[in-house]
Amino acid sequence: MDINILSRHDNVIKGPLPIEWIMLAYCLITFILAAFLWNNIEAAPILNRLYILTGTAVLWGLYRYLPCQLTYLLRILFQILLLGYWYPDIYYFAKFMPNTDHLFASVDQFVFGCQPAVMFRQILPGLFWKELFNMGYFSYYLMILCVFIWPLFHHYRLLDYSTCVMVCSFMLFYFIFLLLQSAGPQFYFQHIGSQLVSEGKFPAIGDWFCYHPQLIHDHSTPNGLFSSLVEIMQQGEKPIAAFPSSHVGLSTIILILARKMSHRLFWIFVPFYCILCLSTVYIGAHYAIDVLGGWLFAIPIYHLSSCISSRILTKQS
Repeated sequence: MDINILSRHDNVIKGPLPIEWIMLAYCLITFILAAFLWNNIEAAPILNRLYILTGTAVLWGLYRYLPCQLTYLLRILFQILLLGYWYPDIYYFAKFMPNTDHLFASVDQFVFGCQPAVMFRQILPGLFWKELFNMGYFSYYLMILCVFIWPLFHHYRLLDYSTCVMVCSFMLFYFIFLLLQSAGPQFYFQHIGSQLVSEGKFPAIGDWFCYHPQLIHDHSTPNGLFSSLVEIMQQGEKPIAAFPSSHVGLSTIILILARKMSHRLFWIFVPFYCILCLSTVYIGAHYAIDVLGGWLFAIPIYHLSSCISSRILTKQS
């Protein structure tokens, strides 16, 4: 590592870290949204936010008692791990929005004359392709972890900036998903049935996913290691967040951050990134138009996140 993780901080950071400010802003926005949905919202998201704020406060107190690199890193890592909670949490709010899957499926049908999420698997069947694309999909989580780990060993000064940009980008994508209910082919096609999909008919389903959030996995092809890992990761998957593809958008942003950290890391990521973008359609998580949306949203969200992060970091210093 560039530094000793037990070395004490001479200038103790008294308030929230930049990454924590971003989380607090997201909490405030969703608390306001919950107030508008008060008669329908469940207690779980409210209580979970209180638990998260308590956990953040405990780590802040630990850092104030023992202000060293280790307690500092624990505060950052806690916020990164919370990204795994914030994603399914979107469902508590987005399920009250009208479903839009029929629109995105219709766009794919118009542009491609078929459903790429269906045809892709028909063209490349079998365990080899299933494992390859699930490996690409799973690499998304490893890329996120690398953004945290790599600066610890190579460019520690980039740690605050890179993690702040990443979490801010996640939150901006999540804010879009709060207002747009799109479940993706793996949910929508299961509901309307293969017959309508083959006929190119995509009916609106209203609030169906508000009461039927379950995902049934296709086991017609046996699972391998990565297929099983992705299935485990999707156990808490909810019918939300299809457009734009956050996997594509955020992995694009992570690729930009990797380029700032190291040319070598960037080129290591590139092949996984390419497979990842294809995998989102292959496994049925996204329509092809969602991938395009992920690319289009990635750059403005990156620049906005970079601007927000730089301002917060400047004020902190």
